[in-house]
Amino acid sequence: MRRAALLVLATVGAMTLGCAPPQASHNQPQGPGETTGELQVWLFAEPNDEPKRQVVAEAKKEFEAAHDGVTVKVEYLPVDGRANRFNGAFNDSTSSPDVAEFGNTDLAGYVASNGFADLTDELATWPEAEDLVPSVLETAKVDGKVYGIPWFTGTRALFYRTDVFDELDLEPPETLAELTDVARAIRKAKPDMYGIATGGKSVYSALPYIWAYGGDVAEQRDGTWEATLTTPEAKEGLRRYAGLISDDICPPSAGAQMNGGDAGAAV
Repeated sequence: MRRAALLVLATVGAMTLGCAPPQASHNQPQGPGETTGELQVWLFAEPNDEPKRQVVAEAKKEFEAAHDGVTVKVEYLPVDGRANRFNGAFNDSTSSPDVAEFGNTDLAGYVASNGFADLTDELATWPEAEDLVPSVLETAKVDGKVYGIPWFTGTRALFYRTDVFDELDLEPPETLAELTDVARAIRKAKPDMYGIATGGKSVYSALPYIWAYGGDVAEQRDGTWEATLTTPEAKEGLRRYAGLISDDICPPSAGAQMNGGDAGAAV
């Protein structure tokens, strides 16, 4: 079963993708194709993903039972190797999937490559679309058009050692400023422990700080995107994040890991 364009299941914030979106282009026509045959599905292979595979296997059975003449072939791709596979799919429709999972951070690049179908009209006639959270659906749009169906979302949370907090009579922080103060207090009281395990050179760890202090990565002006990381707000957010990577909280060379017990908290 072949369609000229890929459909995408967008994921929000749940994956930290290490390489830039692959850039490719093709001029293959967009539009519906055959409705019988083999439906090829690409999903991400993840650590400890057996529960996910079990759910997908059940969904595969249900889909095939409800669609005569259709068989579903599911392939699990390593996240780190997705760039080569998607590049190949965009340049050769015979090697492309019909449905694919990928992170929403790659969306704009893939749409610019003409790799995904516009699902706006289909979504308008899909009853279950009413259950989609509007703000999450926005992450699957480019220029107001829908190119994916949000599958799941991920959020950042603070994990902390309750024994350490109880011993030092500390309350869980409610703001980013309080988080810094608490992490510094842990490091001061327990020099053999790091106040917090940080992401270090991690874009996804720094972004919440940029946004929290009123900044952003870029803004669209007159149809073009302009970087805004040099605004006072964005610079303050970056300064606050960088402040966690210091000798009195978590030294740059520490490599602290929460699950190793050598840090009082982690985000």
